[in-house]
Amino acid sequence: MQGAKLVLFVTGICNIYCGYCPLSERRWQKDIVYANERPIVADEELLEEAHLMDALGTGITGGDPVLRLDRTLHYAHILKREFSDHHIHLYTASPLTDNLLQSMEGFIDEIRIHLTDFTTVSPVEKALKYNFDVGVEIPMFPSEVEETRTLIHQLKKVGVHFINLNELEYADRNMEYLKKLGYTFDTDSCRVKGSEEAALELAQDDIVHYCSASDKDSLQLRNRLTRRAHHVRQVYEEIEDGLLVKGVIYCKTGKEAQKIKTILLSKVDIPESFITVVGTRVETHWALAEEASSWIKAKIGIEKRYPTFDQPLIEYIPVT
Repeated sequence: MQGAKLVLFVTGICNIYCGYCPLSERRWQKDIVYANERPIVADEELLEEAHLMDALGTGITGGDPVLRLDRTLHYAHILKREFSDHHIHLYTASPLTDNLLQSMEGFIDEIRIHLTDFTTVSPVEKALKYNFDVGVEIPMFPSEVEETRTLIHQLKKVGVHFINLNELEYADRNMEYLKKLGYTFDTDSCRVKGSEEAALELAQDDIVHYCSASDKDSLQLRNRLTRRAHHVRQVYEEIEDGLLVKGVIYCKTGKEAQKIKTILLSKVDIPESFITVVGTRVETHWALAEEASSWIKAKIGIEKRYPTFDQPLIEYIPVT
């Protein structure tokens, strides 16, 4: 919840075609690597992303990371070498063999098993023989309360360390599947109605935890963005709810942008670093951009962007 874990997406490849999977088409069954929102080609890029958010650990996800085990263990090794006390958890739905589990010992601290068959807990029993924290993580289907309750009972009998119930979410890829199951959606969010109520009914047990969609977005994601924002912000950018906020004056040419920068510096007593020219844009503090709108005839606005690698625009507020 601190947003202190790097999200390492090691592959989109998966052998289990769950109809409820919310993974985007951009990543689904694509053998690509991302650290948070950053595409990764070189090891140095992964380590830089981890440092930019002061990562205290990593969650390795996919697809199924076990299907690219050499890659997964390579990244786990360099993260463990780079950072002390770096906690790594891994998600998988693959069959867990002894050879596979032995190879992960020392690199992976925690395994979160995704069970698609509620009638067997044998993958959990096998993983518990090794030096991992072992849990089960599944979405909470509103219509499967009793089946999930029975599963929890079986998992407790074999000694599972924890059970995570995630609020069922809808996305472009799984909407039709979930509609066919008779579920309805919260139009103000990505939540499937009834999932939270079902999960809370079962989360009375001390080893059962519930994670809502809003927790992921409003707390976990926002905190992770804030951690990165403090490292990547320009001196003229403010941080607001994890977003980078700045003023922008849009010019027709780079020469015009340089001229406006000169005008700003002559009128306002601020360090030159508070005004920068990026192509045909003049970027500065949002308050200075607002002030400049009274004596500069140009398109001026306030931008709010994610502090991620690609920094997508989230909100634009026109000043002129």
